[in-house]
Amino acid sequence: MKRLLPYLRRMWATDVALTMLLVFLLIFIFLLFPMGQIGSVKFLTNLVFSFILITGAIAAAKNRILKRLVLLWSILAFVFIWVRHLFPHQAFVFATTSLSLAFLLLLAFLILGQAFREGPTTSHRIMGAVAVYLLLGLIWSLAYQLTALCVPNAFIMQTPFAAGDTQSLESHLFYFSFISLTSIGFGDIVAVHPMARMLVILEGVTGQLFPVILIARLVSLHVETKHKK
Repeated sequence: MKRLLPYLRRMWATDVALTMLLVFLLIFIFLLFPMGQIGSVKFLTNLVFSFILITGAIAAAKNRILKRLVLLWSILAFVFIWVRHLFPHQAFVFATTSLSLAFLLLLAFLILGQAFREGPTTSHRIMGAVAVYLLLGLIWSLAYQLTALCVPNAFIMQTPFAAGDTQSLESHLFYFSFISLTSIGFGDIVAVHPMARMLVILEGVTGQLFPVILIARLVSLHVETKHKK
């Protein structure tokens, strides 16, 4: 263990951490989250999501004070995730969703700062930018969940589910977030409340602008590096 810890610290201090974070996100979004709708797999889904929060904090935070702040935030989110798993009360659901949303916003900001800092454009930095794009889908899904918890009729869904079924609500809005981010929009879920509609508009605009800004920034960094050489 003593030999392994220095190796892990060096790894998280490099851009390789950005690629690892993307791999964790892909596994969570496309494999574990759909499987998590099965009750027995929900435990594993929560575990992996907690791991993403903590490893993302380690990967992104460079300043010592900021690192401690991010780690403290991730620990709070981790604790609330497990409290919600053990005691699925509405108040714990709201607190967990709010903490996760705030933390993912901070994490996306930190990763963008690391991916777009001065220096050569590596494949790991590109992977980090893609990870931020996926984080945007998670961020908006949590924002939709908070809206639905505050305003129960904010969304109209073709597939009905029992009132208070937060797991089904989470699954539907997770799906809705990513089809809105990519501007697919099948129409099976419709935002009817003004706040929900504004969130959908913001996500659609962000989903279109982010790849353009990403490509422009990466190209400019690549050109700057070539000129300096």
